[in-house]
Amino acid sequence: MSTDKHIDRICIIITLIALLVTVLFMNGEKLGIERIVDADAEKYSDLDQFTANDQNGEWDTTGATVITLNGESASVSGNGAYVNNGSVVITNAGKYLLSGTLTDGNISVDAYISSKVWLLLDGVNITSSDNAAIRVEEADKVFLTLAEGSENFLSTGETFSDTAIADGTNGAIYAHDDLTINGTGALTIVSGYKHGIDANDDLIITGGTINITAPLDGLHANDSLRIMNADLTIDAGDDGLMVAKENGYLHIESGTINIKADGDAIHTAGDITIDSGSIALSAGDDGIHSDTNVLINDGVLLISECYEGIEAVTIDIAGGDITIYPSDDGLNANGGSDMFGMPGGFGPGALGQNTETATPTPTVETQEDDSTWVRISGGNLTIINENARDADGIDSNGDLIITGGTIRVSLPGGGTNNAIDYGSESGGKATISGGNLVAAGGSMMSENFDESSEQPVIMYNLTETVEGGTEVLVLDAEGNEILSYTPPQSFNSIFLSCPEMKVGETYTVIIGETEEELTMDSDAITLGSAGMGSFGGGFFRGGGGGRGGRSRDWETATVTPDGSTTDSTAEPGEMPKGGGFPGGPGGMMPPDGQMPTFDGTEMPEFDGTIMPQDGGFPGGPGGMGFDQRQTAEEEEETAAVSTAKSLSEFSPETWILLGTSFATILAAILFALKFKRF
Repeated sequence: MSTDKHIDRICIIITLIALLVTVLFMNGEKLGIERIVDADAEKYSDLDQFTANDQNGEWDTTGATVITLNGESASVSGNGAYVNNGSVVITNAGKYLLSGTLTDGNISVDAYISSKVWLLLDGVNITSSDNAAIRVEEADKVFLTLAEGSENFLSTGETFSDTAIADGTNGAIYAHDDLTINGTGALTIVSGYKHGIDANDDLIITGGTINITAPLDGLHANDSLRIMNADLTIDAGDDGLMVAKENGYLHIESGTINIKADGDAIHTAGDITIDSGSIALSAGDDGIHSDTNVLINDGVLLISECYEGIEAVTIDIAGGDITIYPSDDGLNANGGSDMFGMPGGFGPGALGQNTETATPTPTVETQEDDSTWVRISGGNLTIINENARDADGIDSNGDLIITGGTIRVSLPGGGTNNAIDYGSESGGKATISGGNLVAAGGSMMSENFDESSEQPVIMYNLTETVEGGTEVLVLDAEGNEILSYTPPQSFNSIFLSCPEMKVGETYTVIIGETEEELTMDSDAITLGSAGMGSFGGGFFRGGGGGRGGRSRDWETATVTPDGSTTDSTAEPGEMPKGGGFPGGPGGMMPPDGQMPTFDGTEMPEFDGTIMPQDGGFPGGPGGMGFDQRQTAEEEEETAAVSTAKSLSEFSPETWILLGTSFATILAAILFALKFKRF
């Protein structure tokens, strides 16, 4: 057989070809080969923020199974679904057209793990007394599409069955897997139990007019929450939007969002990105709270009522039109450490504040280092605090970096209300190299920007408090107006900076009837008396009491005004589920004109006849939060996921190619051994 003479060479060639094909496919993307994947598959869910299917809300009922709800039961025309005890169970991939009324039952998707299921809602009214009205037991991804012009209603009772609770069902819509809502119709959700929509993985909304009322969170997602082109209204007893996973995230691409929440309007354990949209928030606690980063690129944001406006370890504002009316800080970058090296972040519990009604929120630093900052590079930012008491307009425990934007801050001028505050005591700096800044507040703790700033800034501390509504002007040497603002609140300290200011030039600052001419001999100058800064000339700044950690199980954990914590589910010796204990109250400083003096060897004494007010020594640090505690099962799941990631670096297609190549090489070796002539 003539082939025998060349069998060794043939085997070698086959082996080399197999190896070459394997290398090419493993490095195909680098070589320009396009990889085709299912963008909606859970494995690739983060490759595209919004996939083509997510955004496709067009009404297409071709090939759909028709499900008609008729009171206590339903009828099914087509394949892939059946009726069981008044509820509808969907078992296969495909489209399902639903209409009608179900008085006490639900729609349940229990399909294959790889299934894509479309629920097409065209006028449904579903009530479930003890379970979710729509639930996803298993599927790869479920798309809930709202028909144009349709009105759809979902509601639940106030208590769920033991079976539903054991399964973790916590909302009128509950999904174990990825869920997308799109279309152009309307959906109203009234949840009597916990959340409006609860998604264990990703929750994506790309259309529809959605109204949600819930006793806890409006939208609660574990992995991510993404919103685009939706009209969303939420009334929540806790948080409006919530993303629970530490590395989860919230992304608002566009849309109209109105939230009224007793807790935080928006709360995430991970990053928040707002690219556009019209957003109106009213919160009993923070307007926007992230345990990591908040980035605002564009859009219109109004926070009409809140404790703190935006709170995160790092805050970046690159654009948008942002207006905040806080009762405490407008922006609070709460990473880093305070002056005693304790974690930053003070909250309700200061002397005179109502700890009974204040909602405790955790300050969780998830970054590996202590970096924290407020960075403003564009947009229009307005912060107005009408009743401040020991509050800051912009507060960073680390750096404050301003490179652009138009910034207006107004706080009452009494006590320790800082328009600008940063972590100078922990090495932080405030620098400005661009932008238009007018920030008015109190002078007691005022501290100017660093002289390394590239744009001149004036800190003007006045001898008397100026009434709100007094116009502030800055004129150049020729009398041209280069900066103006009318702070609505009284003030006795103001920061002024704009790109027209230059070192070496002369300017006139006009505040009502007062005029002050000055020459900018450096990039940061102070007019009037200097504030006491972070250490207050010997008197530390008073701080609010620390916040307790936040519980996600409100019915089993409460924090009482005296600092104790109750937890009906805690065993003796076990930490309370409520998330820690509130910190101590802020220290004390007597009213204006009653400042005690001391030589540094003895603490000042008060005679007890004067009620202390603003300032004083810092409050105790907040109690530690225990929201993120994992059960043993969750820890095992986390470990399993971690292991799975290390074993799935390559896509399934790559593993198939590797297996094919290995089989080809093995076949070549066996072929060579069989025909090799000895």
